[in-house]
Amino acid sequence: MTASTVISQTAPSEKDDKNDISALLDITTGSAVSVVGCGGKTSLIELLATQNIDKKVLVSPATKIFPITSPGVILCDTLQNCIEHVPQIGVQYLGIYNTRNKKLEALPEQVLADMIQQYDITLTEADGSRCLPCKGWRDTEPVIRSFSTHTVGIVTMNALGKPATKKIVHHLPEFLTLTGLGEGDIITEQILIDMVCLPGGMFKNCVGQQYLVVNQVEDKMTTYNAESFIEKIKLQNSERFKKLIYGSVHKNDWHWI
Repeated sequence: MTASTVISQTAPSEKDDKNDISALLDITTGSAVSVVGCGGKTSLIELLATQNIDKKVLVSPATKIFPITSPGVILCDTLQNCIEHVPQIGVQYLGIYNTRNKKLEALPEQVLADMIQQYDITLTEADGSRCLPCKGWRDTEPVIRSFSTHTVGIVTMNALGKPATKKIVHHLPEFLTLTGLGEGDIITEQILIDMVCLPGGMFKNCVGQQYLVVNQVEDKMTTYNAESFIEKIKLQNSERFKKLIYGSVHKNDWHWI
């Protein structure tokens, strides 16, 4: 991978509100968004970046992220290259490339804090789940930058009815401690609500306005599960979230309650 790669960009097409997750998340010039959770963080960041390609968009990990190489992307993957980069209209991925895991890793927080003033929108992947649908958070997680204006949590309903094992849960011991489950116990709707809403859960260390996105809602069953899940969160945490959204990054189809 080279230190800096530039690929030509194309203008975005017109979109309505149902397909504009950026608008639903109230992302505007000056927004610094930290994305946490399980079930599509990187894909959501890529979609948000694409929807705002007519602005100066900075994407940078607080932990690790696979760099996107789609049209419209500028990639800087050394500390020096990132510091020297002049922000441009379009999407810029900035981080330190790790040749072992092929991911971009975090810039020093103060370096990033100085950079964001030059961009319209900053998108940060602030969590990791190894593509599993549930997680328990260690003391240092998630890594939400102090300058964030939004903390966006993402979750799916894919763990419903499945046992709490290492095949389903990242950091299983922390998850069991958080939820009170035993290993192998069935993950219920209330357990997923606890994973999201308990003080030691998904929004631990949150900064700025809190938003929850239920992803991978693509048929009648997942729609039913997502709506039930969101309604119960509203009952139990009525003032917690600025907005509760469900839909599909894959289909770019969104609804909010």
